[in-house]
Amino acid sequence: MTANKKIIVIKDAVLGTFSNADAVPLRILMEDSLKNRDSVVLSFDGVHTLTSSFLNSSIGEIVDSFGFDTLKGRVSLTNYTPSVASVITNYINDLKGASA
Repeated sequence: MTANKKIIVIKDAVLGTFSNADAVPLRILMEDSLKNRDSVVLSFDGVHTLTSSFLNSSIGEIVDSFGFDTLKGRVSLTNYTPSVASVITNYINDLKGASA
């Protein structure tokens, strides 16, 4: 079975990027794709702010369910601003530190 690449445009998938509840639809889309052995491309086009709560309930939950190697190997990011990239980088570095 050949894996597909699922592009998820975050601003189209969620109502906001602030709360844990905002992240649930994104997490579900990511989980469904990863369970199907697809890779995921998260497009941050139009996203200017992220909170740790949003990241905890999306990326953090994916790491809890599938492991850090799956995040690193099958999830990629695109169309992000420098400030969004910084928030995500810091969050992922904290995740790596917590799992070490």
